[in-house]
Amino acid sequence: MAIQSEAKRRLQRLARLRKIGVQKGAHEISRPARSIQPADPSVEDLHLPGEEVATPFGPAWVREVRYPLGEHEDLAEWLRVAPHTLAALDRNDLLIQLTPARAAFIDTETTGLSLGAGTYTFLIGIGFYELATQEDALPNEAQGAFVVQQFFMRHPGEERAQLHLVEEVLGRATGIVSFNGRGFDMPLVNNRFVLASMPPPLAGAPHLDLLPPARRLWKVRWGSCSLGSLERNVLGLQRTTEDVPGYLIPDIYRQYYLTGAANEMLARVFYHNLQDVVSMALLGARMARYFHREEVGVLVADLDAAECVSLGRCYDALGWVEASARSYRAALQRTTAVDSQVLALRELSLLYKRQGWREQAAELWESWVSTVPGEDLTPYVELAKHHEWHTGELAAARGWAAWALRIAEQRPAGFEREDIVAQLQHRLARLERKLAGMDPQESQEME
Repeated sequence: MAIQSEAKRRLQRLARLRKIGVQKGAHEISRPARSIQPADPSVEDLHLPGEEVATPFGPAWVREVRYPLGEHEDLAEWLRVAPHTLAALDRNDLLIQLTPARAAFIDTETTGLSLGAGTYTFLIGIGFYELATQEDALPNEAQGAFVVQQFFMRHPGEERAQLHLVEEVLGRATGIVSFNGRGFDMPLVNNRFVLASMPPPLAGAPHLDLLPPARRLWKVRWGSCSLGSLERNVLGLQRTTEDVPGYLIPDIYRQYYLTGAANEMLARVFYHNLQDVVSMALLGARMARYFHREEVGVLVADLDAAECVSLGRCYDALGWVEASARSYRAALQRTTAVDSQVLALRELSLLYKRQGWREQAAELWESWVSTVPGEDLTPYVELAKHHEWHTGELAAARGWAAWALRIAEQRPAGFEREDIVAQLQHRLARLERKLAGMDPQESQEME
């Protein structure tokens, strides 16, 4: 009776959450959007998508969806990405060894968020490219396809068969592409292989996790960097009401396991996983555009000011100084918002400072003070430093420091205010001593 009561409660909860989830998928549409659909849909609303296949370890359930590249040109873009571009995108030289045409895009649906032995990967989706070969041995994109295979574990007794098929697919790949896969999907998949006394596939192979570079590129602009958010805001995709919120998926599978009956909600889990895999191929290609060394800066015209700043930071971290400066300047040219201007001015001026381009930096700080409203202390403090340590114009340095102090004293009381006020007072006192000729030794203590 207790089991039946628990099952009833889960059914009631699923009914309520399903209603919320479906409505959310429809109401969030704010602009016309496109959605990639399978070339030959085979999902029936109330039946489990796919078919049973035989393996040396018993039956397994597999669904395959094919996207002909001649009909889905966006999916072919990934094939033209150079490995060194991926290495720059992820700041990971190991990715030079990843052949894009032989990458495996992997996403899992699980019974929970723990990485422990009790969490199963009941659905593993893997996308890969299947290409015809021309006479000159080059891949023929027009005749190829992006293929997604989904390996579903109907019950724990099928896990060994499921992992066997996953191993076969990953064995043909040279590396992995995921979205948060380094922190979740692949550790969990590897755990399942270890528990099944099987060697983890692609151990040590190049792994491009798209989440960290996506955050570097779009966190400032969009805030949320979930895959769904990036689909809408970056790729211009909108999932249909077939989708299901990710937080519902473990409960949906538990209900299926309790009843043994496939239903509409389980079919939506297959759709959710499928779209995750397809979106990774599209998103990876989109991000790689901005890291092709020969075209750096060309595509900046398509970006928002906040995206230009984020891209400039990425280039700066790679040591691509000119590209970084161009990105920051592009941000300044396309925004009148004070916050965005301040962000771009700070990053560009500090880039100039690090490169030793002191006069350009000083000109930028002076322009910042005279053209951008606000109480950011950066230009005042930096000009005080510049004149104290590099031009020797101590009176000018004292003037900028005093101005910064007046602004700081107007800030709300608190530790941060007290700290910056103390620093500025110390700077002013030192400058006064220097001007009075009382402390010549301190001129050697450059900041």
